[in-house]
Amino acid sequence: MSLYTVDVFSGSADSIVTDPHAQGVIIKATQGTGYVNPKCNHQWDLAGQNGKLRGLYHYAGGGDPVKEAQYFLDNIRNYIGKAVLAVDWESNQNSAWGDTNWVRKFVDEVHLQTNIWPLIYVQESALSQVANCASDCGLWVAKYASENWNSWTVPNISVSSGAFSAITGWQYTGGDMDRSIFYLDANGWNKLANPSSSSSDSGSKDENKQPDVPVVNPDDSGKYIQSIVLQYGYDTQSGIYGAGYSYDNGANFFVTDTIYGRKYRQDDAERLWKYLEPMVQNLIDKKFEELNDMNKKDGDRQNGSGSNVSE
Repeated sequence: MSLYTVDVFSGSADSIVTDPHAQGVIIKATQGTGYVNPKCNHQWDLAGQNGKLRGLYHYAGGGDPVKEAQYFLDNIRNYIGKAVLAVDWESNQNSAWGDTNWVRKFVDEVHLQTNIWPLIYVQESALSQVANCASDCGLWVAKYASENWNSWTVPNISVSSGAFSAITGWQYTGGDMDRSIFYLDANGWNKLANPSSSSSDSGSKDENKQPDVPVVNPDDSGKYIQSIVLQYGYDTQSGIYGAGYSYDNGANFFVTDTIYGRKYRQDDAERLWKYLEPMVQNLIDKKFEELNDMNKKDGDRQNGSGSNVSE
């Protein structure tokens, strides 16, 4: 049995996530130790709402592999066990390209912390750079028949697995979208996501609740990475698009203004309440005073009427 998937990043259209041909969606979560995909939560939710199996990948930046693994896990902590994990090893924006031990150190740290061996995404011509992971990790290899092969039809070409005993997944297009075929079923996918599970309890359907928002930890200097103010993006809680802000480089993005007007949150009300509470309390006190005055006048009138009757 096989599954078809797409892999997406912050620039991917929602239509790729919801493409009916794909049973799974693999989402870019992090890169290096300073970037979190601001659309990660939105794409995660959208995939779940459409019944997709899900995965998360880290794009190798070439820094300290242990720190990059920790950064990846810190930002997907609430999804571990629910998603297939993967490391994207390619030459672009990767200062360690050619280092045959970098990925080995990365996957070892992920396994140490989670007991999960991540998939390794790599182009066929660079399989030798990750050969020392073949005994533990699954292979997600990239090879295209042509740059213009924009079809769900799998091309009839040979693909090497290098030192790996088999190919777990094959990304066979990269033009209009990244399409892959994985040689397993949904249970196999869920087992990769959660090896300790005895059933497919990490299934593709969302529960009727919003997943927890990933958290970005301080960097080595003890300071949070850059904040975002008045930029456009997708709200990490509701998924709506608009202008907003983030205190942690996009890991948590809060939309404040949309085409439908200002969006208010519970924390907006809590911030305003300390200014509104004295005004509201003053109005309540005045109302009670008015009611007390009315009750007193009514009582005086009734006492006066009773005196006249007795006379």
